Amino acid sequence: MAKGVEFVRAVAACLAGLWAVLAQSAPAQSPVDRARLEKDVLAALNSARTDPTAYAGGLKTYRGFFKANVVTMPGNPVDFETVEGTVPVDEAITYLGGQPLLAPLAPAEILTAAAADHVAEQSVSGRTGHYGADGSAPGDRVMKHGGGPLVAEVIAYGAVDAADVIRQLVIDDGVPDRGHRTVLFAPRLRYAGVACGPHPEFKTMCVIDMADTPDALNPGALRRVRVAASDERDKKK
Repeated sequence: MAKGVEFVRAVAACLAGLWAVLAQSAPAQSPVDRARLEKDVLAALNSARTDPTAYAGGLKTYRGFFKANVVTMPGNPVDFETVEGTVPVDEAITYLGGQPLLAPLAPAEILTAAAADHVAEQSVSGRTGHYGADGSAPGDRVMKHGGGPLVAEVIAYGAVDAADVIRQLVIDDGVPDRGHRTVLFAPRLRYAGVACGPHPEFKTMCVIDMADTPDALNPGALRRVRVAASDERDKKK
């Protein structure tokens, strides 16, 4: 990690009970399905960044599917229980109402490769969190492909589709500091790499690596993206 750089770590920290229930309805994916999902995830993220008001409208619709802490989604055969009910949904709607319009994130090959490395490992190991089995952090994975350490990473486990990936991260149910939401709307971020794949426990996972530059290298004056890390210091199995 470069000296003076605050490395941003964030993982979709929906608690294990929510992950497990979502996983029951997560479909198996072919390589073609995964490629489409990855494109759709970036598109969903950019939709939220470029038009937060419209995205908030979608969350208002989603809020209507709650009965206490349980969500019953149309077309989803499995209901799932949230940690906080509608509280973080309402917070997210308010947050988005005050959000400026942000530039869309452009796809970056190095960031995508780093995200794919993490998916490849956890698809076999069943681990969760940002650290590899060898202790490598997201910045280490980017540097392996010739980039730098200035990367922010979020991960969603057990999502059923692209919209669910971003919705989980924006709502941030069960995460007191809403760190994932903060990362997604960091104005200095300009590039992203998305990789999705199977997970032994939660059926699906999607990793999103984001940076100021396509290679996560310092573009000049040292920059920081200040967000609270909320990855539980990464569960290790």
